[in-house]
Amino acid sequence: MTTHIQPNFPTESRRNTIVFFCALATMAVSLSVITGFLFNIEALRSILPNFSEMKPNTAAAFLIAALGIASLATGNRTRLRLGIALICGILVSLIGAVTLVEYIAGSNIGADTILVPSSAISPTIVFPARMSPHTAFNLTLLGVSIAMLTGRQFFQKVSEVFAVLVSVTTFAALLGYLYQADQLYGISAYNSMALNTIALFFISSFGLLAANGNSKLVDLITSKSLGGSAARKLIPAVILIPTIVGWLRVISQDRGLYDTGFGAAMSIFFCVVLMCGLVLFFSGAVHKADSRRNMAEEELARKEERYRDLFDYSQGMICIHDLDGVLIAVNPATVRSLGYEHDEIIGRNLADFLPVEQRAGISSFLRQMANEGISNGLLPVVSKNGQQIVWRYHSILISEPDKEPYVIGHAQDVTELIEAQKQLKNLTLTDDLTGLYNRRGFMTMAEQQLKLEIHEKTARGLTLMFADIDGLKQINDHYGHEAGSEAIVNLSRVISSALRDADLVARWGGDEFVILTIGSHDDDAHAMSERINDKICEYNAQSGKPYQLACSIGVAPLPLDGNRSLEDILAEADKAMYAEKRRRKSIRESQADPTAIPHSDTNLFSARESPR
Repeated sequence: MTTHIQPNFPTESRRNTIVFFCALATMAVSLSVITGFLFNIEALRSILPNFSEMKPNTAAAFLIAALGIASLATGNRTRLRLGIALICGILVSLIGAVTLVEYIAGSNIGADTILVPSSAISPTIVFPARMSPHTAFNLTLLGVSIAMLTGRQFFQKVSEVFAVLVSVTTFAALLGYLYQADQLYGISAYNSMALNTIALFFISSFGLLAANGNSKLVDLITSKSLGGSAARKLIPAVILIPTIVGWLRVISQDRGLYDTGFGAAMSIFFCVVLMCGLVLFFSGAVHKADSRRNMAEEELARKEERYRDLFDYSQGMICIHDLDGVLIAVNPATVRSLGYEHDEIIGRNLADFLPVEQRAGISSFLRQMANEGISNGLLPVVSKNGQQIVWRYHSILISEPDKEPYVIGHAQDVTELIEAQKQLKNLTLTDDLTGLYNRRGFMTMAEQQLKLEIHEKTARGLTLMFADIDGLKQINDHYGHEAGSEAIVNLSRVISSALRDADLVARWGGDEFVILTIGSHDDDAHAMSERINDKICEYNAQSGKPYQLACSIGVAPLPLDGNRSLEDILAEADKAMYAEKRRRKSIRESQADPTAIPHSDTNLFSARESPR
């Protein structure tokens, strides 16, 4: 697991604030020094009275350096800003280099008196306006650091080294003041590195480090890692403890409190004790942090193991794929469901496992995942043996820092469930005895057909026909209820054979049937009634049953104006059917003895006449 270390400077604006603060502080001090020389205000030249003053050339160099540092603020570094910083860096390094050449060659080329004549500072001292060689050396390093920060990554790394070197040599000069070691900060009372010069070297070098986006030192010190915490705590202690202890030793020895040997021993003793205490304190903190980290890693390992078990032993299918649909990982349940080997699945696209007609839809699924981050539904997949399986899936997009987003999908095989639902739907919409639609199934399909006809305005017409078996009670009484059920089934088959594929037929209940003819007018409906009766006659001639089938049919047209409900038209067809039944019964009574027992030679229940 990759740990991402976040710096304490989380935004670029924070770095820019530091850079601009350092530049403004440097500019303010240098301008005050120049003002002090121009108007002969001694308080503006030095931080403390009787201490060395910052020289005019030094102040001018810092003023130029401040402009260069401000131009190097992170962000949109335009060519103009980089050009200004480069020119400023060259000028600063040139000011320092010229002074060094004067010291090395033992000559005077007049560079010290460009801003302020030497006589304005001290007419009796040789080169009173010349900065110390230590200052000249640091300015040369500072200018080179500014100039290199405008270059590529390699030069920016070198710039960091020069900025750190400026801080190191400046710290040496500060120690020279604390321990009265004149050689560390100058060569005379006038040609020495002033305290305000020391402060500006620290400020400007810190500003350069903040402006350097590739500074490893800044990344370390500002990091929230254990190393960053150690750097922030140990570096100040390592600098301050020996510095303060040594300074106290020098003061005490100057006052004659103890001799050199005792002072050296005590200073080392205090340094060792304080440094050991600091190391032990920080070691304890590191130990606690390391213990917490180990516990966190162990807990993470346990969680990963649990998640691995969940992934491996889940009965649901789990897969991981990228936003192109390429499979990255699958669990064993997926392998078993698809029938492939694990290596035959990894690296392939999701579309490879879909039916051919479904593959085009994978692109819309991937777009939905990329835009919405979640998707669920039913997915048909094809196993290795060609069997089509239906998965109910739920997929979610996972995004992690510095990683490509990926999709985790979980699915369950619902093939049997969907098949069972289809069977259940059939059971609720079909009649168990005849296999035709039942009352609910007919109403569902008829209402859909009625809406379709009205919506499309095809004007094909719809007609409802209500049919009822004639003489079913006599069949049940004389031949048994099984024969009655058989008669219902046979009549349903005869009616179905007389209809077209587009027509609907259903067992309405008991011995009643309802028919919806599509594209039929009244004359066509009566012709269909005759066709049904003809089919019944054909059946009776060939059935060999001891009874014969007969039915009465009522007809009612179904208007498409939407003013009458389907139930009203059904009631009208039912009424028409009973009227037809009474008419047929009257005809039979006038042609035969109503008390006769039906047999194969007597056609009491035959459809002799069709409705007109």
